[in-house]
Amino acid sequence: MSPAQRLHIPSDRVERLHYIKRIFSDAQGAGLGPEWAGGRLSAQKKLNSIDVVAYARNHNFLNGAVTHLSPYLRHGCLSLNEAFSSIKNRFGLEAETLLTALAWRDYWRQVWYEKGDAIYSEIEPPKVAIGYAPLSDAIVQGKTGLPCMDAFVNDLLTTGYVHHHARMWLASYIVHHLKMDWRAAADWFEHHLLDGDIASNHLSWQWVASTFSSKPYYFNKENLGRYTGERYCANCKAICPFDDSYEALSERLFNQTLAPNAKQYPIKLLPMRAPSSFKTIAIYVHDEMLSAAHDLFKRPFPKFFVFDPQLYGHWSLNRLQFVADCLSEMDGVEVWLGDTCEVLMSRGVGQVITQDTPNRKIKALLAPFAPKWQPEAQLVDVKISTKRLKRFSRYWEKVGPLVLGS
Repeated sequence: MSPAQRLHIPSDRVERLHYIKRIFSDAQGAGLGPEWAGGRLSAQKKLNSIDVVAYARNHNFLNGAVTHLSPYLRHGCLSLNEAFSSIKNRFGLEAETLLTALAWRDYWRQVWYEKGDAIYSEIEPPKVAIGYAPLSDAIVQGKTGLPCMDAFVNDLLTTGYVHHHARMWLASYIVHHLKMDWRAAADWFEHHLLDGDIASNHLSWQWVASTFSSKPYYFNKENLGRYTGERYCANCKAICPFDDSYEALSERLFNQTLAPNAKQYPIKLLPMRAPSSFKTIAIYVHDEMLSAAHDLFKRPFPKFFVFDPQLYGHWSLNRLQFVADCLSEMDGVEVWLGDTCEVLMSRGVGQVITQDTPNRKIKALLAPFAPKWQPEAQLVDVKISTKRLKRFSRYWEKVGPLVLGS
């Protein structure tokens, strides 16, 4: 690893985007456009512009009224509780569809806290036969020959944003039609998505694959055509693998001998470091707390964010630029590129205070600094049992009445 380097994030956005592209010259991606400026100010604008009636009516359509809040929630520009309360206070139960969708984020995160690194492996045996073929170049380059799938991949690679319905279609195609390894695909997605949350991403892929759900998710041409307005189907010349009834697709995709074992994927652990002997107390800023309004920033300690390759070396240029946008609003935060332990020790840090996270990599990096973890607010302040975390429906039976007041 190269020596640590302190970064100076430009205040001008055009200059900032070029600066990050130069610093991370090997990162993939086309770069952020103006519609995806990171930071709390942009997050608040999107929150205040939500149309809950339109969302409930058409958010499943590719051109529907989605909120685009997910990258901002993922990086803590807005807390989930803040967004949930704002929407509920303004719209009441008229916003129930959107509030339920937001609750999925709390659900995935609670499962991550409960399961830890187990979410990187299959939580349950698959309910149908799935394959483990390598992710092909045709997929990662968006050259499958299917206009719909290639368009979804192009969205991922160029903008870092893919509509939630398109994510499900693409995941189902990769896992069930091509029988490719869901874990490799989930990792690839997480590298590029602006809202690449490990819990919601990897557990959603498992939901599609049926390793964290009661059945596989698959779709047909009629479903895709309806929610895309025939955008891709009308002039498609390819032999459509989705053009069949659900019964026929099920027979074709899943009529195989089931191997009902959950596959385990090895986790590469970070090396243990000796405890720091320095005295300085510091605020460690990680990628889930990128808001200048965070409570920890009121404390009179130095603040550090480190672009550590062990955490961010696989991230796309779009993701790195989004984080830089967020950091540009956060006065007083030292931004570094390099090894976290090296940076903090070079600044005399002996203990860090930070927001709690289920991310074990962050916890391993901070272990030498006697970290104090500020609890992260849950959607409701009640214990959700392991049994209820097995399915969202069971979680929502408990949480829904508490947060909706019904």
